[in-house]
Amino acid sequence: MSTSDNDTALLAYLKTGSLQAFRHFYFTYRHWLFLTAMTILKDEIESQELVQEFFIDFWQNDRYQKIDLTNIQTLKNFLFVSIKNRCLNQIAKDATRKRRMKDIMLPEEYTLPNNKLENNELKELLEGAINQLPERQSQVFRLAYQEHKTRKEIAASMQISEETVKKQVANALKTLRAYLRKMQF
Repeated sequence: MSTSDNDTALLAYLKTGSLQAFRHFYFTYRHWLFLTAMTILKDEIESQELVQEFFIDFWQNDRYQKIDLTNIQTLKNFLFVSIKNRCLNQIAKDATRKRRMKDIMLPEEYTLPNNKLENNELKELLEGAINQLPERQSQVFRLAYQEHKTRKEIAASMQISEETVKKQVANALKTLRAYLRKMQF
C-alpha cells in the first residue's frame, strides 16, 4: 500500500470522528511536524507549542472534515503547508513584537533606573501618561504593547480597520515620547 493510499485511509478514518483515529494521526505525524517546524523556527519550545496548537485546532475545528485529498497530492503535503504557514505567521508576529519594543525605546539621554523604587516610579509615570491618552488610543496602545496583540488582532477585537490601529499606535507613541521628553529624569 502506498503512502498516498495510507493517507487516504487515515483521512477516511479521521472523518468518522474517531478519537482513536485522531490519536493514530497525531502519533504518526507529530514528530515529523515538529522537525519541520524546528527547521523553520530554530526554536524547540516554540516548535513544540506550534505543533500542539496545530493538532488542537485541527481536531477542535473539524479541519479533518474539510480536507479533500483530490485537491492536494497527499496528507503530508497538506500538513507541511499548514505548519510552514503557521511558522511564517509566528516569525512575523515575533518581528512585530521586536519592532514594537524598539519603537517604545526611551530617549537616549535617559539612563535606566538603578533600583526597584526608581523602576516603580517610571512605571507609574508611564501609566499616568497612558491614562492621559484619548480612550481609544490608550486601549489600542495597551493591546499592542502590554498584551502584544498584532494589528490584525486589535482591529478584529475593536472592530476597526488595521490602518486605524496603525494610526492610533503611531499617535500614542508620538504623544508618549513628547510627554516623557518633557519630564526631567
